[in-house]
Amino acid sequence: MIFGKTKRIKIALIIIIVIVVAGLFLTGLNCSNLSSNDLNLKLERSVSELVEEDKSVRSCVLVMTKGDGSYTWAGAAGIATQDGQVPMTKDTPIYIASITKLYTATAIMKLYEEGALSLDDPISKYLPADLIRGIHIYKGEDYSNEITIEQLLSTTSGIPDYYEEKSSKDGKNLFELFLEEPERSWTVDETIARARDDLEPHFPPGTDAFYSDTNFQLLGMIIENVTHKPLHIVYEDFFFRPLGLKHTWLIGRSEPQVAPSAAPADIFYRDINITKIRSNGAYWADGGIVSTTEELIIFLKALNEGKIISRDTLELMHDWHKLFFPMQYGYGTMCYKLPWLMSKVTKLTPLWGHSGTTGSFLYYSEELDLYMAGSINNAGSNSKPFFTIIPDVMKLFNAKCKS
Repeated sequence: MIFGKTKRIKIALIIIIVIVVAGLFLTGLNCSNLSSNDLNLKLERSVSELVEEDKSVRSCVLVMTKGDGSYTWAGAAGIATQDGQVPMTKDTPIYIASITKLYTATAIMKLYEEGALSLDDPISKYLPADLIRGIHIYKGEDYSNEITIEQLLSTTSGIPDYYEEKSSKDGKNLFELFLEEPERSWTVDETIARARDDLEPHFPPGTDAFYSDTNFQLLGMIIENVTHKPLHIVYEDFFFRPLGLKHTWLIGRSEPQVAPSAAPADIFYRDINITKIRSNGAYWADGGIVSTTEELIIFLKALNEGKIISRDTLELMHDWHKLFFPMQYGYGTMCYKLPWLMSKVTKLTPLWGHSGTTGSFLYYSEELDLYMAGSINNAGSNSKPFFTIIPDVMKLFNAKCKS
């Protein structure tokens, strides 16, 4: 639920152009002139101007913090909910979309650490035969019982993506069906059945990489079968309660520990308010969490510092492989990494974390010891933060000379 195949080619070309332009701006910066107050003002301007100048972005939120706590900034702009014209704030909950995959993958790795499962285990060990029978038949050979947990995590299973891929039966992807029937409820089983019965696998397991939401729906079911608990309870036991995430929940399955002061920010697709479909039942282990930017960073910081799983286990999650330029993928983790020369020219350091189709993002720069989280709350513009907000943050923070 991140980038469709045809979009990826366009995105790669646009990113290259943006990188070159950004590099020209960055090389002219005088890094000795930007104080903390200047940085705060420029960040505020960056967020507000994005909403003012881009009509497709009705709201935007951004929070960034140094790992050592020496600097934190949070800001927001625009209207969060159109009904009532409620302003967007830094505390407004957001649909984090595919950032959810980072939580699901971390839950799997925690179970791995506890010895409850092995990454080499076939998924057939944990999932009903009727669910996965025929889910991966490629060129006449059935690999359904050979797919491993590791291959689901790393998007190397070859299983098709139920969400963005078009079925030969109706010529539509599931998101298009969501738009046509916004009142309809869906089950997770139906999303998996869509991939199994209506779509074609891409390659034998373990031979290539293809981003597929179906992988994470299956991982969610594995988590439930191993723990004998609903997924939202596992999230609460593993993450939400231990980390004090009182404004984070799995939509349609649970409620936040503390009632939020506002509803989650509306999500738009072009000019259509599609907020309702985020609660249609299909968004689950692949994209169903609602949170705040502050609590996103609490989670990522705890993960990075070894407070959820060990640093050694986190290193396994960072076994990067090529996905599409400039993204690499590990185990439920994304890495934004430019070629060495581009990185030096633009000062855009490598980032790891995850993005979402709602324009949500959660990343950490090890070089700058900098966490950032935010969203533009616009489906179909999930790559836009990499052309606007994220380069601005990196540019401005580099101009502060990493102080």
